[in-house]
Amino acid sequence: MDWTKISKDPMNDKAMKAVLAHIKNIRTEIDDLFIEHVKKEVSGKRVLDIGVCEHDFSYLAKERWRHKVIKENSAYCLGVDILQEMIDELNRQGYNIKYADATSDVFLGEKFDVVFIGDVIEHVDRPADLLRFAKRHLLPDGKIIVTTPNPFYYKFFLDNLKSGTSRTNLEHVSWISPFMALELSRRAGLKLSRYVFFKRSNRYWKYLLKKIAPPELISPMHYYEFTLE
Repeated sequence: MDWTKISKDPMNDKAMKAVLAHIKNIRTEIDDLFIEHVKKEVSGKRVLDIGVCEHDFSYLAKERWRHKVIKENSAYCLGVDILQEMIDELNRQGYNIKYADATSDVFLGEKFDVVFIGDVIEHVDRPADLLRFAKRHLLPDGKIIVTTPNPFYYKFFLDNLKSGTSRTNLEHVSWISPFMALELSRRAGLKLSRYVFFKRSNRYWKYLLKKIAPPELISPMHYYEFTLE
């Protein structure tokens, strides 16, 4: 969906309505837990996982560390990051991780069924270049999965009221809303295939809440899927 074919004005009403209709059309709700869905997405696949090291070593010891889950459920997994000390330690532990700037023009010499970018895009200076890097490593029928904080999550709103401003992770430089994800896909030469909300929760009260409240308000993250055009 290329809004510039309707108008060159990014505030044009007709273009806005067309984008909104498209976003609503690709919006999907899945009755599953996020991590269980990821396991299914990577099962039997070749996976490139971008930004595997998280923030420090404490995250890597957690049972639900995403890279560990992806490695254990995929047929083959390569991780990339820019934290050399953590890369070296993880490789000593048997992981397969390379040093690479995922916003660069580097080609790793391999292509993948799934490129997973978990909570990375909001950290980088050039998010479109991050998607171009992922695109460069994608097989023809593959998909890019991007997760990022949902700027409309109710807890962010409540924290704003409490603190008097919007507090975020100190390394974040952007929010990526569905409209913005669509524009990034256009600039990177990709297709935003869908964005997903997950209905299930490990906590029963959250599960009930998700059945009655708009997921745009109660989901802490956005989950986007990009494919080749």
